[in-house]
Amino acid sequence: MKQWLEGHPKARLMARKRAAILDAAHREFMAHGFAGTTMEAIAAAAKVSIMTLYRHADDKEDLFRTVIAETCERGLDAGPADRGSGQALPLDEALQSHAMRFQTQLASAETVALLRAVTVETGRFPDLAESTWQAVIGTHRDAMAAFLAHREETRSLGAEERDRLATVFLDRLVGTDMLAILLGGHAASDGTQDARARAAATEVIAAIQPYAPGRRLV
Repeated sequence: MKQWLEGHPKARLMARKRAAILDAAHREFMAHGFAGTTMEAIAAAAKVSIMTLYRHADDKEDLFRTVIAETCERGLDAGPADRGSGQALPLDEALQSHAMRFQTQLASAETVALLRAVTVETGRFPDLAESTWQAVIGTHRDAMAAFLAHREETRSLGAEERDRLATVFLDRLVGTDMLAILLGGHAASDGTQDARARAAATEVIAAIQPYAPGRRLV
């Protein structure tokens, strides 16, 4: 999507229109998908002329790429597993807390809409499929590995083992209900999510126990 230099006389106006266009395009694409969205609908939703819209974006594909990229960067960060979160808690409680927040974010309306929009268009935008996976899962895996690297109980683990445990941890939190959610069903119950969180934390604790003799992990 086109950008204007800060020194451009109309830079502020252009920036406001760009923001309005991206907001409108996000709503349209998330609600109707790529195929069901038109440039005319985006222009109308953004309250700009079709000519103005084309000053900001070359075509619908350009807008779709920008919307997906910005959605990944803005809303799907590694918040549930950032390295500072839960450092004061016992390790098992910190892991369970991360697990619950990850499950909540994975099943959120924003994430589900993003996954639906990209899944339908993987043939057209294969690169966006990869970047979306990285935003939804990869950043959480990397952040969890970093979290383990900064915990006293797991600091002695090698980087490869921390990466493996982070992957195992997230694997245990994604159930078949995620497919149901993508198909319009409901998320797992709070009880199911809590059970998964406890199981994932228990598996990580069991794996690191030999590396932390004498340490209280739970």
